[in-house]
Amino acid sequence: MRFVENVEKERFDAFMIAHPLNHYSKTSPFIELQKDEYHRGWLLGVEDDNGSLIAGAVMLEKKTAVPFGRFCYCQYGFNLDIGNRELISFFARNLKEFAKKQGAFLLRMDFNITRLEHEKDGTLKEGGFNHEYVTQLLCDEGFTHLGYNYGYSGNWMSRYTYRLDLDRPLKDILKGIKRCSTYANKNEERCVRVRPGTIEELGILVDSEQELSEKLGFKPKDTAWFRKLWRTYAPYVHYYIVETNYHQAKLNLMQKIAENEKKLAVMKDEKKMDPLIKSNAAMQKEIREIEEGGYDRDVTVPLGAKFIIMMGPNVWNVNMYTTKTLMNFRGAFALHRYAIEDVWKLGAKTYDFEGISGSLDPNDEYYGQQDFKKSFGGDFLEFLGEFDAVLNRPMYLAWLKSDRLYRRVRRKVRYIFNKK
Repeated sequence: MRFVENVEKERFDAFMIAHPLNHYSKTSPFIELQKDEYHRGWLLGVEDDNGSLIAGAVMLEKKTAVPFGRFCYCQYGFNLDIGNRELISFFARNLKEFAKKQGAFLLRMDFNITRLEHEKDGTLKEGGFNHEYVTQLLCDEGFTHLGYNYGYSGNWMSRYTYRLDLDRPLKDILKGIKRCSTYANKNEERCVRVRPGTIEELGILVDSEQELSEKLGFKPKDTAWFRKLWRTYAPYVHYYIVETNYHQAKLNLMQKIAENEKKLAVMKDEKKMDPLIKSNAAMQKEIREIEEGGYDRDVTVPLGAKFIIMMGPNVWNVNMYTTKTLMNFRGAFALHRYAIEDVWKLGAKTYDFEGISGSLDPNDEYYGQQDFKKSFGGDFLEFLGEFDAVLNRPMYLAWLKSDRLYRRVRRKVRYIFNKK
């Protein structure tokens, strides 16, 4: 085996995109996307004795102020055959030495290699796979494992996700989505439609993100950032917009009520009448909410947008934001439902929801978000987590303390200034 320091971009991306462990952050455009503080990046790999590329990783370098120095980072680690233990050790060792040669005090990697196999509800699967040997191999090469933490406990990347298998008939995929037909029909009645969007319409995503940031207090990304993301990954980008016309939705509901009234006029069985009576009452309430909430305008209005990246057979949900609206206008469901079918037609095999808390506690503040993603029938994945190769301990410890303090203060300041 031979460690390769500068793999040609086209060769590197061809290998990485075709690999089962790939993520869009593990390809060459990711270096171009970075801010100025990531002022260098490398495409690194391993060749076998025949000169074939058998492993790859994107390494970034970031400057730090306290202490004055630099560290290296491989987001989601490397792509290789995780069954090849010799290769894992060889590549990890050489990545660490390469980072040290650049003058870094730290190399951090947070792998998207699965740890233990789980059932779809998140519980451990009896007799399932166990990849914890990878953790031990990395520790043997001088890396420190930072622990199997809660998904949103300060990790740079989420340690859990749901991933939907698209390598099967579409009807089976849709059948596995909870209440798929019910929600689709409700959206149809309410004129909730999804369409492809353009780069000039990124403001819809940004506006919806701004609304959420004012609620949760995080710093939103601006239109310029999303434009850069689009242009960087242009061949792989898919962008969708969900819209409705509340006035037309109101008319549809009124028509549905009238149809039910005609049925009720000729029905005699009270048990059969009761569901229609309750349905009409609910729709009448919804009509009042449309009118009293100021929604009743005969115009098409956006409910949100979704930005995804599809590389090879894999799809990642990069950003999706929807505005707060009436309960039965299910914009988030509509975006996922449309995107799943669209990328399935393009040959996608996996659809990654890009992050959940991983908590199985219904009282967890992010459980609702996780439960929504679970409803699409994907697989619950747990990754190995973060690893640090400490190359200069005094500098590392100084950075660790200052970084934790900085992030804590930043979170509080952002919360104060961004929360409405």
